[in-house]
Amino acid sequence: MLDIISSLIVSSDRGLTNELVNSEVIYISQTLELMRDAKKISNDAYLDSGSIQGGLSVISSLLEQGVQKNEINLLLNTLLERAKALNTKYPELNGLIESYRNA
Repeated sequence: MLDIISSLIVSSDRGLTNELVNSEVIYISQTLELMRDAKKISNDAYLDSGSIQGGLSVISSLLEQGVQKNEINLLLNTLLERAKALNTKYPELNGLIESYRNA
């Protein structure tokens, strides 16, 4: 999650789109489900990760509505703090999620 949010923050400087955020939401959703079904993550990690997925869905909707960039950046930074906390609680999660990107 940390890599995803960090990447989106970098993308926000170049013009973040709701399509890009939506693609990450879909990726997170599918990947978390696969990892939970394969018992690579706990149900708690799956549920805790949902708050970030939900936050990204909100950001996607706001982008679609044309909300100003500074508001989007504030929300992304809030999600970054959540992702850092998630990474502390589940240190293996970020690497596992990213490992599915190339699989």
